[in-house]
Amino acid sequence: MIRIALVDDDTNFHIICSRYVREFFHANNRMHELRLYSSPEMVIYDLKEGRDSDVYFLDVEMPGMNGFELAEKIREHSPEACLIFLTSHTELVMEGYEVKAFAYLPKSLAGEKIRPALQRFLDEYKKKKKKAYLIETPSRFERVEYDEIIYLYREKKYAVLVLQDRQVHVRKPLRVVCEELDSENFMFIERGFVVNIEHILRLADRDLTMRNGDVLPVGRTYLKTVKRMLLHFWKDRI
Repeated sequence: MIRIALVDDDTNFHIICSRYVREFFHANNRMHELRLYSSPEMVIYDLKEGRDSDVYFLDVEMPGMNGFELAEKIREHSPEACLIFLTSHTELVMEGYEVKAFAYLPKSLAGEKIRPALQRFLDEYKKKKKKAYLIETPSRFERVEYDEIIYLYREKKYAVLVLQDRQVHVRKPLRVVCEELDSENFMFIERGFVVNIEHILRLADRDLTMRNGDVLPVGRTYLKTVKRMLLHFWKDRI
């Protein structure tokens, strides 16, 4: 069952969004649970009680605690939750990427934007259940989920997978590992570096800042492609 949380202090908006969400999941024959919250404090209480959700629709402008601040609290409990921001001010879009926003929907277009956003979530939800890289050596087997991989780099005869809390060495060329990953989310930014585009926070000049704080150099010959792919990836989430 997929759990969806709608957080908005406007209860009239609850009614509108609830209809679109229920229609989508019924049309896709998917069991779901829809939780309605009128304040961030109610969400935080449920998180502390272990009642988290798979998808959060967050109103950006709420009294007391705004949607971005609530998103930071959600990330502490649910690092992989899907965060979809709702607002009347699309100029705030970049702030959402600090908390790994999945999408950013203008409230005035909620009716036509919610279904495509949920469809994209559902497509990725299905993929994530299967997407993992299997490391096999004579002494160990290890499964690393794609979402865990922030970036990879070459170190002599090894490809090194950089995760949030550790690094994993694979005795294979970096290009071979990238081919085995076989995902458009992984791209070369230099001959010795491959990044997971989902974990990029910003690009300034030729410096790429990743979600774990590491800053990686983008090669001059790769810069145009990196900009194009990053812009396309972020535009899909607006």
